[in-house]
Amino acid sequence: MLSANKVSQMKELILKIKDADKAYFVDDNPIMTDKEYDELVEKLKSLESETGIVFSGSPSKRVAGEVKKELQEIKHTKPMLSAQKTKSVDEIGRFIADKAVVVSWKLDGLTIVLRYQGGFLCKAITRGRNGLVGEDVTGAVKYFRNVPKRIKETRTIEVRGEGVLSWKDHKILTGNSEEASNHPRNVAAGLTRTVNPDKGRTNHLDFFAFDLIESPEEFELKSEQLKYMSELGFSVVPNQDFGLHTGRTLEATIKDFNPEEFYYPADGLIFEYDDLSYGKSLGATEHHERRLMALKWEDEEFETKFTGVQLITTRTGIVNIIAQFEEVNLNGSKVSRASIHNLTKFESFEFGIGDTIKVYNANMIIPQVADNVTRSGSFELPKYCPCCGTVLEVNLNKNGVRNLYCPNEDCMARNAQKVAHFCDKDAMGMDGLSAVLLEKLMAYGWIKNYVDLYHIEDHKQEIINTIGFGPASYKKIYNAIEGSRKTNLGRFLVGMGIPSIGTEVGKILNEFCEGSFEKFEKLIQEEYHFSHIGGVSFTAEKNIYKWYNDKSEQRLFRPLLRELKFVDESKTKEVEKNAFTEKQVAITGTISTLSRKDAYRLLELLGAKPCETVTVDTDFLVVGTEPGTKKIASALQYNVKIIYEEEFIEILKG
Repeated sequence: MLSANKVSQMKELILKIKDADKAYFVDDNPIMTDKEYDELVEKLKSLESETGIVFSGSPSKRVAGEVKKELQEIKHTKPMLSAQKTKSVDEIGRFIADKAVVVSWKLDGLTIVLRYQGGFLCKAITRGRNGLVGEDVTGAVKYFRNVPKRIKETRTIEVRGEGVLSWKDHKILTGNSEEASNHPRNVAAGLTRTVNPDKGRTNHLDFFAFDLIESPEEFELKSEQLKYMSELGFSVVPNQDFGLHTGRTLEATIKDFNPEEFYYPADGLIFEYDDLSYGKSLGATEHHERRLMALKWEDEEFETKFTGVQLITTRTGIVNIIAQFEEVNLNGSKVSRASIHNLTKFESFEFGIGDTIKVYNANMIIPQVADNVTRSGSFELPKYCPCCGTVLEVNLNKNGVRNLYCPNEDCMARNAQKVAHFCDKDAMGMDGLSAVLLEKLMAYGWIKNYVDLYHIEDHKQEIINTIGFGPASYKKIYNAIEGSRKTNLGRFLVGMGIPSIGTEVGKILNEFCEGSFEKFEKLIQEEYHFSHIGGVSFTAEKNIYKWYNDKSEQRLFRPLLRELKFVDESKTKEVEKNAFTEKQVAITGTISTLSRKDAYRLLELLGAKPCETVTVDTDFLVVGTEPGTKKIASALQYNVKIIYEEEFIEILKG
């Protein structure tokens, strides 16, 4: 006899999974971890197997995905099905058998199809609803850093790939904001699936092709197909061949793909038959194609004891919750903290001091709490802001997620983060003035806002005579601040922390206003539409006016104008074309005659585009003494030209 309880459980699981799908695919703000989601789906599959019942539209039998109502719907040429998944290496071995396969990263981003006609990019489409109908995101994807706007093939072609945000660019975009707690995948999806894309932020995204959906060319092998896409100008997902012919073990091949050393988030590997005809002959289910299988990372769990929390107030007032526990070794790293992020998630664990909890590295990288075995529920979160002592409030976001919030706008932590953002290298460029140092300066009352930085000499003797500071420390702080007095409009606007005004948008506005705040302010007073400038979104324009007209913001930035000298640095950058003009250049190791910062500044003056990491788009890697092996390995992998210090100095002299 069929258990009514099991049917009820199935219906409840389906509702939970659908809620999670909406949060993930529509709102780009997940309400559960990938691990929790996978566990719900596996539990549903188990109950379906036990009862023999599969409800119509069951999440276990369809491709997850939704379409935002604000975006135009486009039907896919071919259904975008998923890959069958496993965490078992043995099962991957059985899948491969005696066949040759191509192994590649299972990138953790937003799956997109690019459609080209007449050699031009005409459509970019998300997976969308059930892999059948996607969203038109062409407006955002055209700003991706490496998407070719034009290719040499003039016949119709469709390429499928993943839109991803690197770990480094994720840090650049989110900084210390509460958005930093979002996985790069969620930030990438949010930037892509928007009606008014922000060029300055969206051009931090990359696209990696992994499949050819439609092409005038016929290929016998997957490896040939990938090579063809690369020749057309697409960045192809990093991959390698595997099979009996390679003479290597499967385990050794898997070890070649180390997520801790990879620039982009990845949640596993994809194994696909190299023989395209054979793969096609296997057909597909409603959910996945049989030609490929995904190996998802096995999340090894470790038991430890919960010891408490640390609260961190961000510059927006949102308070992040960090769970603390007895030190445990996770995949070779000693870990004693894991971010819980929000109050809703924290309360679901029912923590108590001394509770036995299970922790793991999500995707082998990010420490996470998996479960609380004891669930004593006796722990009470602090009720006050850890910095200013204000009673914390609870905010509810649009997804029903509750966050702790400090309402005190004068909170030192909030202002320290704001001032730290103002001092950042991409803003006013005050080296060494971290949020931690600034919080100390504020605690002594030496700095209360931005303008106080430029009067730090009023407290010179106090700083010198205070334990933990001293003459050398004061000199370093003073020099960093004084060096920022000469600046430009772009750096200043970035420093103000205006939403949607990142480094790229700042540079665009700076160039348009010739580095002058006076010209910028005149345009505002004339109610100029900044969104008419290429690369400046309507959202950015709206935020500029909101910031400028805000009385509290004016009290902060007006006094600064008397301390700063705005210059048009673009006039000093008109140099003759040279080896580095318009080239992406990275540096590894120590350049004996230059600091890293000065070397990058010289490259900028030469018209180069300095970059911190080596990717497929990097043109040169400058190698000094004691270089990092990771950058050199990447340069060799991507055929990046390597220049050693002596040659680099000679080019600079020229």
